[in-house]
Amino acid sequence: MIAAKKDYAQLEQILKDQKGETSLEQRRAFAIKAFDVCTGYDIAISNYFNQTEFTNPFDKNKSVLRYGENPHQQGIFYGNQEEIFDKLHGKELSYNNLVDVDAAVQIISEFTDTTFAIIKHTNVCGIAQRPTVKAAWDTALAADPESAFGGVLVTNATVDKATAEAINEIFFEVLIAPKFDADALAILQQKKNRILLAQKAKIESKQQFKSLLNGVLIQQNDEGNFKEWKEEGGRETTAAEKEDLIFANIVCKHLKSNAIALVKNKQMVGKGCGQTSRIDSLRQSLDKAKQFNFDLHGAVLASDAFFPFNDCVQIAHAAGITSFIQPGGSIRDKDSIDYCKENGLAMVITGLRHFKH
Repeated sequence: MIAAKKDYAQLEQILKDQKGETSLEQRRAFAIKAFDVCTGYDIAISNYFNQTEFTNPFDKNKSVLRYGENPHQQGIFYGNQEEIFDKLHGKELSYNNLVDVDAAVQIISEFTDTTFAIIKHTNVCGIAQRPTVKAAWDTALAADPESAFGGVLVTNATVDKATAEAINEIFFEVLIAPKFDADALAILQQKKNRILLAQKAKIESKQQFKSLLNGVLIQQNDEGNFKEWKEEGGRETTAAEKEDLIFANIVCKHLKSNAIALVKNKQMVGKGCGQTSRIDSLRQSLDKAKQFNFDLHGAVLASDAFFPFNDCVQIAHAAGITSFIQPGGSIRDKDSIDYCKENGLAMVITGLRHFKH
């Protein structure tokens, strides 16, 4: 059995009470703590000799969750939620809540103008930018009101009474905002399990961790929107198209690959994500737009990676899409560019891919 200094008193009491004996469960509990310490120490040494700037993810507060992704899985969170949020109401955050909340605060951090986003299983199912938070909510919800059910909601603006009354009409798991007006909070607290979080700080970590193959992958965050802005199509983008393309590219960045985002007037009007081919993602985005009766004439399209063929551009054009943004890098980039030139469509090459797995 190994014990840290802070556990000595507990260990001493156990040995006294049990006449020098310990149970298997007690030894296991101390062993878990010991290996947590050793793991952090080993990572710190490795990082020092590799001259990396990565921090130790285990050197944080530990919270045992009700369960993991599913009820039969155990789950533990290492970190201090209180550094980022003031929890104003509701039950404890679950494993899935935490994953979706992370996705929500990641995407909302990309915007400064009033924006509202709805997250479902880490993907954006509705997002819009409008002059008021109520208008942003209404427009984001209109993108896909079916998927919004049970989602995680996030805004970068203060939630007022009018917005709270509108949000109160649907079932949601979590709502994140920088501030809540007192009368808005009174409305939203009517249901005891709703989780209301006031975000008081940004996420400071510059890296991401993922466990696999008996090891851990570490990478830098995907920061930035585009590396360059090369107008390669049949015409220059209009001012309105450029704003929508910038917005759409951020939305696409936060969808699972393969990803397509359709935007019109700073409202996501269709999205396809997590598909095994880019054309399937495009079809999914068009079907979503059709399902909720959006007119795609004049809409823009963002793709998280290059178009290997010009089929996506052709299909999108037939649906009314007038401008495209993509990173480029395919040996057949010319096929899509030529199609845009032949049909008077705008295409922007960014030089920055946004895969998200």
